[in-house]
Amino acid sequence: MFEYLLLAAAIPVLALCYFIYSKDTNREPVDMLLKLLGYGALTIIPIVIGELMINSYTDTENVTNFFEIFIKVFIGVALFEEGFKWLVVKNKAYNSREFDEIYDIIVYSVFVSLGFALIENILYVIQKGFAVAILRALLSVPGHACFAVMMGFFLSKAKVASINNNNSLYTKNIILSLLVPMLFHTMYDAILFYYINVKVDSLVLLFLLFDIIMVVICFITVNRTSKVQQNLTTNIKEGNIIQDSGKIQLVETANINYCPLCGTNVRTGNFCPHCGLKIR
Repeated sequence: MFEYLLLAAAIPVLALCYFIYSKDTNREPVDMLLKLLGYGALTIIPIVIGELMINSYTDTENVTNFFEIFIKVFIGVALFEEGFKWLVVKNKAYNSREFDEIYDIIVYSVFVSLGFALIENILYVIQKGFAVAILRALLSVPGHACFAVMMGFFLSKAKVASINNNNSLYTKNIILSLLVPMLFHTMYDAILFYYINVKVDSLVLLFLLFDIIMVVICFITVNRTSKVQQNLTTNIKEGNIIQDSGKIQLVETANINYCPLCGTNVRTGNFCPHCGLKIR
C-alpha cells in the first residue's frame, strides 16, 4: 500500500516535469534538471520551519473575513513557499551558462517548484490516502507548476532586459517574478480557506473558475514561449549583441518594427522587450 501511495504522489509531478521538458526544442541537461528538482525538494525544510514559526499569527481557522484570510495566507504560506523557490531559481539557474534561451528559465522554475510539490504531495498522500492524491493531482500540483511558469516568464523578461541593458525593466521584471506567483498562490489558497470557513457553495465554482483560467493562461504561455528558440549566446557571438569592457549592450537601430509574437512596438534593439523574441 505504501508503495502505491508514493506512486500516486509522484506520478502527477513527474508527468508535469516531462511535459514542460518535452516542450523545449533544445533540451536542457538532465543532470541539471534533476539537481533543480532536488533543490526544490530541499526547500521543504526552511519553508516548514518558517511556516511553523509564524503559524500562531497566520492561522486561518474560523476566520470569516476574506481580506484577513488573504493577508494571513500571503504572509504565512505564499511568502515562504514562493520566496524560497525564487531564491533557488535565481541563485542556481538564472546565472547558469545553460540559460541561453528565454524558455529555459520556465523549465528551471517548474522543476524547482515541482521538487517542493513532490515532497509536499508525498506527505499529504501518505497521511490522507488516494482520494487526496487524486485531488492534488488535479489541483495542487498543476497549481505549483502554474506559479512556477509565472515566475519563469518574468525572469525570462528580466534576462532580456539585462541583455538590452535596460536596468529599470530588469528591476521591474525581477520584482514581478516574485510578486506575481505570490499573489496567485495567495488567491488560490485564500478562496479555499474561505470556503472551508464559511461553507458557501458558490465559492467552489469561483475556485474552479480561477483555477481553470490560471491553467489555461499558463498553458498558452508555455506553448508560446517554448517556440521562441532564440539563442542569446549565439547572438552575442554573431555580433547582434556586442560586449564592450564586459558590459552587454545592443547595436542600435532606428527602424520601427512590431513583434510578430506579441505585437509590441520595438523601436530599438534586437529583442522584443515584452516577450524576448529576436526581431533583428
